Amino acid sequence: MVSGLTPLAAHQATVHADVFQSGLDDRFLGGLVNFPGRTTQCLLVLSGKALRLKPDSEETIAGPAIHWGPKVNDARIKAKAGSNGVIMTVGDATLSNAIGHKPEAAALRLMSGREFTLNLDTKPDIVRTLSACFDAIFKELDAAQTGMETVIEAQIRIMLVSLWRAGVNEMIEDQSYKTANLTLERFRHLVEAHLHERWPVNRFAAELGVSPDRLHDICTRTLGKPPQRLIRDRLTYEAQALLQRSHHSLGQIADHLGFSSTSQFSAFFKKELGTPPGAFRKANTQHGGSLQHLQVGSYADWP
Repeated sequence: MVSGLTPLAAHQATVHADVFQSGLDDRFLGGLVNFPGRTTQCLLVLSGKALRLKPDSEETIAGPAIHWGPKVNDARIKAKAGSNGVIMTVGDATLSNAIGHKPEAAALRLMSGREFTLNLDTKPDIVRTLSACFDAIFKELDAAQTGMETVIEAQIRIMLVSLWRAGVNEMIEDQSYKTANLTLERFRHLVEAHLHERWPVNRFAAELGVSPDRLHDICTRTLGKPPQRLIRDRLTYEAQALLQRSHHSLGQIADHLGFSSTSQFSAFFKKELGTPPGAFRKANTQHGGSLQHLQVGSYADWP
């Protein structure tokens, strides 16, 4: 089980996991871990209590329970004396790769972008699954072998699916959100589900039951970008991920992303990033994959 592991240093992958066993003293967790872009923090309290402290509020997380949400600078986490568990920080690229493109991906994206706390007192099977996933993540970080990122992303996906099955999405949807935010969430969900079909904005608006002008207004007021720009940014991010992480040819990637030809895909990519996809792939290889944090954002830039 996780509680038998020892803390490990952060690896070059955008994942940091640390065991906490507070003993007789309280302990602050995860304060020095930061990755480029938006990051997510997962706190699994196996026993005892942890406090999530904000300047104007305090949340107690009593184990067994899991807290998931965006990592925010003004929140601190304190593990109380006698508590134990795991805290993990995940970068945007790793989370996106973990979610993948299976049919449930849209639901997992919706869930992973929100903040929630789930009590696991009556869910021992979920505790066992999460603990096994963390065990595997620690082993991969410790060994640092080829394919480490792929194995870690697979474990994070198992964790997300387990939480999804436990009803987290229904819990989130029961919360009160403004109508505009709900529309934006549904828009993001549709973009993820139909990204490769290259739907026009009018089709998205029709599916959402709003006018194209209303969708444009919601996106620009909330995110500072019109819907077409958000779709193109998401498609560009997807293209980068495939160029960086797959061995597919440009033609295969173009077909996968819904382009009619390799030349159409190349023209799109060059217009968005200023370099052809083949040159991007070559430069990324030469830099050992380090270009991934220098490009446009992903779905995680959405609220």
